[in-house]
Amino acid sequence: MHSIMIICPDNSPLKESEKWLSRYGFQVNTSSTLEQATRYYELAEFHLLLIDQESIDNTGIAMPETPPRIVLDTKPSLSTGVSSMSKGALYYLPLPTDSETLLNNVVNALEQHNHTPSHEEVPTSNSTDSPIEETLTLGTAGSGIIGQCQPMQDLFSDMRKIAGTDVTVLIRGESGTGKELVAKALHNLSLRSKNPIISVNCAAIPENLIESELFGHEKGAFTGASAAHDGLIFAADKGTLFLDEIGELPLEAQARLLRVLQEGEIRRVGATQSTKVNIRLITATHRDLMAMVKQGQFREDLYYRLYVMELLLPPLRERGEDISILAKSLLEKICQKHNKPVYSYSRTFDKAIRAHNWPGNVRELENAIERAVILSPKGKIDASNLKLATQQNSTSTTNSDAASSTETLTGTTLDDYFKHFVLTHQHKMTETQLAHSLGISRKSLWERRQKLFIPKKVTN
Repeated sequence: MHSIMIICPDNSPLKESEKWLSRYGFQVNTSSTLEQATRYYELAEFHLLLIDQESIDNTGIAMPETPPRIVLDTKPSLSTGVSSMSKGALYYLPLPTDSETLLNNVVNALEQHNHTPSHEEVPTSNSTDSPIEETLTLGTAGSGIIGQCQPMQDLFSDMRKIAGTDVTVLIRGESGTGKELVAKALHNLSLRSKNPIISVNCAAIPENLIESELFGHEKGAFTGASAAHDGLIFAADKGTLFLDEIGELPLEAQARLLRVLQEGEIRRVGATQSTKVNIRLITATHRDLMAMVKQGQFREDLYYRLYVMELLLPPLRERGEDISILAKSLLEKICQKHNKPVYSYSRTFDKAIRAHNWPGNVRELENAIERAVILSPKGKIDASNLKLATQQNSTSTTNSDAASSTETLTGTTLDDYFKHFVLTHQHKMTETQLAHSLGISRKSLWERRQKLFIPKKVTN
């Protein structure tokens, strides 16, 4: 996994790139000044620096020779650009810069630094080279996915066996269990690890834009298409494409994806010619895709293309001591994020953690601990600041269909109604149908699920 340090003021347009770079599979850290970055981090350990010129103006701090860096400027000028390039910047860009341009420059910078092999030189599962060696110890913090319990050990065993191949993988598990972390670990253990992994949440992209975002489009292909766009699948060329929430992909986009898998090529929206791509596909879902096939909501031919190798993630409530291990690791990480001394992980705090059912799984655990870190007094973390009581009383376990369908409306706010409607109807509606009924986009539905900890119906 490539790591990027973003150095910019909190009000900088560059700050917005943190989230979407993370979605594309990069490990991203941020600092508001160069002084802060050098104080809390060893910059030489990053693969790339993205720097707002404002954060280094008049600092008097010398820029490190490594890693490579891209400088961006809200007040671009020829003299500043020449000065930045002479001091070692690979690129000098104006701010704001559109995400596609910045992503292309990030990928180019990383390829230059890593001397990435050409398209023809990318190893595949048929390579005659010796088998790939595990450079990450799965289950530890360094691998990005933590786990000691037997279900996780079984998962890691399967991951080691398939990581060095180009086989298509389907990851199943409840929302918040870490499906994207598994995908990234598979990529990092693969022969494609020096190339990018592009992560896409199919439920978070508006339905009318998803084909353009994935496959790209030609200039003038539709209203607003003022320039040609390559798309995220092309960006994953020679690397890995991770499609999260694959069950939410519209049928039209499913047909296009099938062609990518069958022919190894993509065709932009509005194009007449196809382009060859070399990707390894990993998908994830919380849904029963075969049931969707029977209901006409998912293509049967695509299902069998995806269902080559399956990995199952256990919910957090079934992982025993892993809950405490994860909580300790997250506590340390979040304290560092907020520049606080690491709180002592007390027995009382652990008891509160273990008493909760965690319907939102690891994502909910991380959010709760971040609340506690922010709200607790200096020197001691207070379990009451996890703010779990309301969630415990109002949220059913995610594997109880009856609870979901008979949830009673206990409040009068819009959030209460929203939660009641989703839990009552999600067993018989797709995400698109739910969003349409509520008068919102699928992206808004997905965001409010995360905010309100509303689990999706899980079918085994």
